[in-house]
Amino acid sequence: MNTTDHHDFPDALRWQLRALRQDTPPSHDLWPGIAARLPAQRTAPRSRRWLRPLALAASLVLAVGVAGWFARGTQVAAPASPTLVQREADGLTRQYQAALQEMQAPTPATLQPTVEALDRDAATIRAALARDPDSVLLLEQLRRTYAHRLALAQRMAYT
Repeated sequence: MNTTDHHDFPDALRWQLRALRQDTPPSHDLWPGIAARLPAQRTAPRSRRWLRPLALAASLVLAVGVAGWFARGTQVAAPASPTLVQREADGLTRQYQAALQEMQAPTPATLQPTVEALDRDAATIRAALARDPDSVLLLEQLRRTYAHRLALAQRMAYT
């Protein structure tokens, strides 16, 4: 124990306080009272042979239902017109590409992996937006990724 954790008591007082602490056993045996409150145990379990086939059938129905639900969920029809989030992402991508073209600076070899990772992340986010066209969260993530990439390009252009 660290001496700064407790108050500055004199050593004699601390030793007296330690001497006061004593373990005391219970005055009587507590087990009979505990045993009386426990539920009675059955002697022989009943046979439940019908439960195993029922559980197997329920599991099979559940597996088929989940597989059908996932198969239906993956067949996403493309919307007839782009959503607001898709239009925003497209405009953001056009602005990003135009800004990158204006700041054409050679990429140092030390920053090349970072540039490639940011470009790969942006492509991944765009693919996710194609699957979930109304995701504002993905749009914000795309905006942050583009901002990081542009900041990096700006730093390379001014150095």
